[in-house]
Amino acid sequence: MSLPPHLRFDFDKATRVITSFISNLVRDSGAKGVVIGLSGGSDSALTATLAVKALGKDRVKVVHLPERESSGESYKLSKVTAEFLGLELHVLDITKAVEAFLDLLGLSYESAPKIVKGNIKVRSRMLTLYAIANLENRLVLGASDRSEWLIGYFTKWGDGAADAYPIIGLYKTQVRALGLHLGIPEEVVLRPPTPDLWPGHTAEGELGITYEQIDEVLYRIFDESIPAEKVPEVTGIPKKVVERVLELHKKSEHKRNPLKAPFKSFKELL
Repeated sequence: MSLPPHLRFDFDKATRVITSFISNLVRDSGAKGVVIGLSGGSDSALTATLAVKALGKDRVKVVHLPERESSGESYKLSKVTAEFLGLELHVLDITKAVEAFLDLLGLSYESAPKIVKGNIKVRSRMLTLYAIANLENRLVLGASDRSEWLIGYFTKWGDGAADAYPIIGLYKTQVRALGLHLGIPEEVVLRPPTPDLWPGHTAEGELGITYEQIDEVLYRIFDESIPAEKVPEVTGIPKKVVERVLELHKKSEHKRNPLKAPFKSFKELL
């Protein structure tokens, strides 16, 4: 795939910087290695690929965490990624954990509100990854990218929780480009992004806009500091799309800065 000129970057330098970051992080923490949740998409595949380059196969554990509504395609492509990297894919079905949380709330799996159930699924995945990390002295690597971080397309204390975020500085389209450069199978890299929380679920379908549009708007506003009202003129992207991206960013501010408090120190009360 071809990136627009303003989103191009040095793939080899990015690889060196990120692998060095992962290597130093694990060394300094004294951890045995890392654990990564593989979803069957480009973000987690790139994160795992860079981790293997940084640490070697023996120190990277990849886990696929399906439940009863998960797509079989997610498992298939997670397996493709694991085989590409020469890793064993550990599969842990979290259906019982999700059902237990819903039961605690007096809800059935079938009748629970979609968003409530979806967020429980994502948080159950992260609970599982952290349990593995605790048991095996590993760090949890998150797979969030810059696009999803800036628009808040992640679950607070779910896939937004990790010990480190190696690719969070790259937009989604840049993740795809780097993934292809590193040889990750196209069927994984180019798969339509999906949190896989209900049948037929895709990120772009839920958001109503494409990542090409999202990345263009975010780049112009947050990297080039172009006033939002000028973005349609500069990019040709409709005003309503720009407004939608900004709305997503504004409403998700609490996710990026979760530690809200009335004061930082009791001394402010003296």
